[in-house]
Amino acid sequence: MSRRLGLALSAALAATVVVAAPAHADVTMIELGGIEGSTRQSAWSINDAGVAVGESRYDDGSARAVRYGTDGTVKEIAGPAGTSTSARSINATGHVAGSSYVPSVRGSAVRFNPDGTRLVLGSVWGYSRASGQAIDENRNVYGLVFNPESGPYLPVKWDTLGRATVLQMPAGMTTATITGASNGYASGSVWGTASDPVAVRWNPDGTVTVLTRLSERGASYARGVNRHGEVVGETFTEGNFAVLGVRWGADGSIITRYGANTHPRGLNDHGVAVGYEITTDYVHHPMRWTTTGEALELPRPSGATRASGADINNNGVIVGYTGDELSPQRALKWTVS
Repeated sequence: MSRRLGLALSAALAATVVVAAPAHADVTMIELGGIEGSTRQSAWSINDAGVAVGESRYDDGSARAVRYGTDGTVKEIAGPAGTSTSARSINATGHVAGSSYVPSVRGSAVRFNPDGTRLVLGSVWGYSRASGQAIDENRNVYGLVFNPESGPYLPVKWDTLGRATVLQMPAGMTTATITGASNGYASGSVWGTASDPVAVRWNPDGTVTVLTRLSERGASYARGVNRHGEVVGETFTEGNFAVLGVRWGADGSIITRYGANTHPRGLNDHGVAVGYEITTDYVHHPMRWTTTGEALELPRPSGATRASGADINNNGVIVGYTGDELSPQRALKWTVS
C-alpha cells in the first residue's frame, strides 16, 4: 500500500475503550492509527466536521502530514517531493497549516488546501526558514520565521495570498512561539534575553495583549485560543515553583483556574478546554475541563503513562496523543456523551 493512500482503520480493528467517567459522562476512546509503516503517530487539531490532522513518523526520522477522516481513514496530505511534512491545525473549511522540510537543510510554512493543492509560504528578509503552526477561519496562517543557527524566532501571519506580516512584540521581547489561531486571534508566548516566557494573544487589529500572570516573576505560556479571544495555558508562581492551568478572558484576565499541575492545550468556542494533569507519580492524565473548570479525566491506552488532549471541537470531540509531547507515539480521539 502506498503512503499516500494510507491505512484505513475499520471499527473492528480500532482499539476502543468505553469507561464510566465522573460527572455522569461516558467516554469513548479510539486509537486513530497512522500511515502504514509509520511507528509514531499524533493528532493535533480537529474541526467541527470531525476531520482531524496530525503526523505519521518513521524510524528514519521522516514524517508525513495526515488527515483523519470521519470514516476512519488516514490519508497523507501530500507536500513537495522529497520533503517531510507536518500538519498542525485545520479550520472549518478543511484548510490546513503545517510545514514542509528537509531536516537540517531547509523548511517552509505551507497551507494545504482541501482540493489537494498547496501554497508554500515564504519567509521574511533575513530569515531562511519558516514553519506553519495555526490557521484561522479566514485561511490566514500563523507561524514562525527563524534561522536554525541563531535566534530569534519571530511570529508571522501569512494572508490568503501568502504575504507575510511580522506580528507585534511587547517591549523587550525578542522571540516567540505560536500555538493557536481563531477568528483573527493568535496565541503564543514571548520572551527576551533575560526574561521568563510570557503568555500573549495577538488580536485582529494587529495589537498584542499580555495575559495576566500569577506573578510578574514567574513564567506563563499560552497554548490555544478560541474565536472570542479566550486563551488557555499555564502560569507559574514566583520563581516557577508551582504551576496552575488557567483560562484567560477577552480582557486578558484569568477567568477560570483548573488547579495545580494542570496543563490545558486547547479549547473550543464554548470555553471547554482539554489537556493533561500531572499527578505525584508523574503520570500525565488526559483531561477535559468545563467552562466553570469542572474536571473530567479521559481514558488512556493500557500501560500509557503519558497522554494529553490537544484540541476539542465545538461538538465536544477531542483529539490528542500518548507519549512525550515532543515525540508522540499514538494518535487518539475521545467522544464524551
